[in-house]
Amino acid sequence: MNIIFGPIHSRRFGESLGIDLSPQTKQCNYDCLYCELEGKKAQMSMQEILKVDDILTAIKEALKKYKNIQSLTITANGEPTLYPHLYELMLKLEDIKGHTQTLLLTNGSLLWDINVSRACLLFDKVKFSLDALTQATFKKIDRPIKNIDLEKILQGIYQFSADFSGELYAEILFVKGINDTILEAQKMARFLAPMRLKRLDISTIDRPPAYAVKPLSLEELQKLAQVFYAYNLPVSLPTRINPTKANPTATKSIDLSQEQILKTLALRPMSKEDVKWLWNNSTQDLLQNLIKAKEVIIISLNGVEFYDLPKNLHTK
Repeated sequence: MNIIFGPIHSRRFGESLGIDLSPQTKQCNYDCLYCELEGKKAQMSMQEILKVDDILTAIKEALKKYKNIQSLTITANGEPTLYPHLYELMLKLEDIKGHTQTLLLTNGSLLWDINVSRACLLFDKVKFSLDALTQATFKKIDRPIKNIDLEKILQGIYQFSADFSGELYAEILFVKGINDTILEAQKMARFLAPMRLKRLDISTIDRPPAYAVKPLSLEELQKLAQVFYAYNLPVSLPTRINPTKANPTATKSIDLSQEQILKTLALRPMSKEDVKWLWNNSTQDLLQNLIKAKEVIIISLNGVEFYDLPKNLHTK
């Protein structure tokens, strides 16, 4: 059971160790068109639940092994705020994390729930996603569980943004022909404008998606970004850089077993460039063996080549 994955180099959060609260199967209340994970019907709650102590033990061992971690990123093979013991986990994590920052990646759908929001308030950084402000577009792009209330979600995000004392980030991911109209962007900009955001990440499909949807061009993305600039939001557009420029000590520092490679790629396809600069030679040798065994494949998106798993392995 691989609770820990990475380390990975995040373009925006540096060297990060992933903590997967649902390592065995995807458990999410959305089934987003652009998701990096295999598509799966949305669900209300987690059915497979890890013990808090098992997660903490895995984190302790990983922190001993990897010394230069900047962020412990709480995520999931799905949505991490579905995890029913998140508050207890965060309280106990404070005792072992030292100076390492905690980061939550969430779709923001449950921040209206007081039991969820009180756990999220314990993070150093929270990043929530926002893909639409109209119900029809929201359902089309995020494919949520039935009867989910978008207005309730938006109210929860807004209230959390007022209560949270840490660094708050938002991300909007635009999909061609789905949520990329100027009108939709204006609605999202007006909603986000009053919040104390550290940064607003505006992006498009960057890694192989679950469904057959297309990314925007950089020019199209920049045009939409102008809408958010007009509301004085702290906009950040994605750029692919040599990871060592952001963290020189990262060069070929990551040592993974074959099992860890498969776990990492199942959650996050890695570009050839990232692997070249971040994974050490023995890990890259193992990767080549997996490619020869057809357990890892190479796919291309927007001219960038990624290492990924065949579809049949994503579901295992």
